[in-house]
Amino acid sequence: MELLEIERELAGEGKEAAMEKYDRVLVALGERLAQAMTAGMTPAEYGKCEPLKDVVVVARKLLRLQIRDANPA
Repeated sequence: MELLEIERELAGEGKEAAMEKYDRVLVALGERLAQAMTAGMTPAEYGKCEPLKDVVVVARKLLRLQIRDANPA
């Protein structure tokens, strides 16, 4: 799915449902990443995966900002 399609979903009707859907995907990704890192991997693999934890957090924050910006106070 293209980023512009996601932006349209997050700006249109049902934006809260779309945000929840994408947030669930990001939460699941974070959980799978944490499980993989806990299960053990080589230091090189761990080094590549560790920054992904931050990426998931930032993506979830951006998702919320998109909804907030689409609903100016």
